[in-house]
Amino acid sequence: MAEFVQCVYRSLVLGGMMINLESLTVRDIKELVSSRDRLLPEEIDLLKRDSRVSVRRLAASWERMQSAEQQEAAQRRRLYRFRRVLYSHGFEYIAGVDEVGRGPLAGPVVAAAVILPKGLPSFGMDDSKRLSESQRNELYDRIKQEAVAVGIGIAHPQEIDILNIHNASLMAMQRALSALQQAPDFCLVDGRFPVPSLACPQRTIVKGDGRCDAIAAASIIAKVTRDRLLEELDNLYPIYGFAANKGYPTFQHLQALKEHGPSPVHRYSYTPVRLAGENAAVTRGEKNSDCTG
Repeated sequence: MAEFVQCVYRSLVLGGMMINLESLTVRDIKELVSSRDRLLPEEIDLLKRDSRVSVRRLAASWERMQSAEQQEAAQRRRLYRFRRVLYSHGFEYIAGVDEVGRGPLAGPVVAAAVILPKGLPSFGMDDSKRLSESQRNELYDRIKQEAVAVGIGIAHPQEIDILNIHNASLMAMQRALSALQQAPDFCLVDGRFPVPSLACPQRTIVKGDGRCDAIAAASIIAKVTRDRLLEELDNLYPIYGFAANKGYPTFQHLQALKEHGPSPVHRYSYTPVRLAGENAAVTRGEKNSDCTG
């Protein structure tokens, strides 16, 4: 009786066909499962019980892949929940907005606003800081292709020096929202501070780039846009290594500041830049000159 049950189990239906795995080679099994979009749990379990190591590895690979797909789908549903609630209250064009570049010593702060199509996104997103450069670039292209609207806002170093980084960041967000081809009727803002003078209601979400898909999309657009701007600035001011450090205070960047002084795209209100400017002026014998940029 036990042998009969084992025989039936080894001939479990796989892909709609009654198949005896023992009659198939490993190559046959790989070709069979490769034609499937997914395997049922009992089908994976059948493969895991095979005596051949290659078949068991195949089962483990499918199990990991399908588990990752389930986790990604759950993540998409989790990030969609803010928009889902707003859609249920009659809002149609929900923008997410985020900025990048508060900490660097050089270059602009860049904000992006994104209105995604209604419904669960067809691809997964995450906070841009948790993604690799290749992942960000791939998602950047997909967002640009599928979004209802994308807007970019920039606050330049001189504006940061005049307004301070907090106010300049809010201004960049405001500019990004104004640049949208479709006016939003609700805005989801990353962080604690609302964007001033918006014509539509808004909600701030702390760490929103990891909690809301529209904000995550905005963070990716803003990050990729700023990185590419810094790569262009690297061509103009190669001694600072902007292509590699993106304006952040790495050791090499600070050494270049010390040796050469700041460039026109540095933020002179930031202490390391201000001190480098003062030291450069002293070296040139310009003690009384204006070193504020």
